[in-house]
Amino acid sequence: MQLNIFGGILMTNKIDGVWTLEGIVEQKNAELGLLNGYVGIGQGGSKMVDAIAGIKNKAGNPMYPVMIVNSNVGDMTSLKNIPKRLQFALKGYDKGVGKDPAVGKQAFQENGAPIFNAIIENMGHCNMIYVVCSLGGGTGTGALNVLVNAISDHLGVPVSVICSMPRPNKIESHNAYNALAELAPKLRELREDDEGRTYRALESLVLLDNEKIILEHTNNPEVTGLTWDFYSNYKFASITHEWNVLSTLESQYTVDAADLSNHIITGGGLITYGKKRINLDEVRNKEDLISEIITTYKENNVLANGFDYENDMRAMAMVVVIPRERENVLNQDTLEIIRTRIMEELPNINFYPGFVTWGSKRNAVVYTMARLEGLPERAKNLRQEVEELTKREEESRQRTSGFDMGAIIESSSRTTTRRATGGNPFLTAASKPANTITTNPSINKPKTNPFEV
Repeated sequence: MQLNIFGGILMTNKIDGVWTLEGIVEQKNAELGLLNGYVGIGQGGSKMVDAIAGIKNKAGNPMYPVMIVNSNVGDMTSLKNIPKRLQFALKGYDKGVGKDPAVGKQAFQENGAPIFNAIIENMGHCNMIYVVCSLGGGTGTGALNVLVNAISDHLGVPVSVICSMPRPNKIESHNAYNALAELAPKLRELREDDEGRTYRALESLVLLDNEKIILEHTNNPEVTGLTWDFYSNYKFASITHEWNVLSTLESQYTVDAADLSNHIITGGGLITYGKKRINLDEVRNKEDLISEIITTYKENNVLANGFDYENDMRAMAMVVVIPRERENVLNQDTLEIIRTRIMEELPNINFYPGFVTWGSKRNAVVYTMARLEGLPERAKNLRQEVEELTKREEESRQRTSGFDMGAIIESSSRTTTRRATGGNPFLTAASKPANTITTNPSINKPKTNPFEV
């Protein structure tokens, strides 16, 4: 894979002015390791990509090529960072698709030509294109597999997916399961183009578990003052960007962009991120520091939990960011100790360790990125979740009181309805004026009675 480097471009340290990125992004030698393009589909995917678009250089320009596609035009009004020319509405479906993936798929297929042309124009030069969506709705869920196939088969650029799983809900969990059941097998599917070249249908998959992130946002938020959806989107945007910058920082022991691209990000796996901040003033000795570093991958997952590392992990990169003034606490010998411990825990993986320095006085930050050949526990159990939610709904429906009020009550004593006999008892032939105007029956009597059968 050809690498694109944005050398010498200074980056801002905040997303939308509210989510602070780690100081590594502002170091003089900080660059982008890979030029990734992001296509957001549906309401959730559009907001996630809007967060990516909030990562800008000092000139105020987005660091990554981005665009979004949605059915509901009203959902686009809240986007902060994506230019109007890169916002594509699905014409004919401007009120949304009602959480119906079949309609979402149809809407995308009917509008796909100009959207795909825009992807070619804006992202044909990228190292990777990420299709981003929130599973559970209709637009993103329905369009996801259509767009992945189109990019993979017709553009010649590797494609990956970033998607969020909804909180348990019968309709949304059902939609999410069906989309994942179609998507996940693409990670192992090799295809052949007209010239006989082999390519993978889907290079990697990143899953965000909304249930996990909402619990964190409620109980122990990394940043306060944000609603959970913005919290989730910024969290995803920050970890992917920080890793991309990490791969370019100078060090004697680096994990560079080529390592990440060739051994972690591509290869048909699920990608999981870990991150841990360590206050070195609170670490008693080197052994404790090594233990803190090693446990990051299994205790400090950023986006989802419930992975089977021992059986599913195939490769992992780890970078430790150390204060420059304490560089002596981590050297090549320490890295080899860490490598040995990791290989004892995970004997079947390829491990790529490295470290870089930064300007913090007391804090070290550990980053991990792993490729697994297996889904997190909640995704594995999504079908069972749907069946359980369906069962609960049916049981609840059976317990409802309903609307049956019983038979109509007949009255035992009531008078008989009489017919009008006609005529006016106050009018007599003698008193009737000679010039009386006869009433026109066609005006006073309706032609039909709406209650007559």
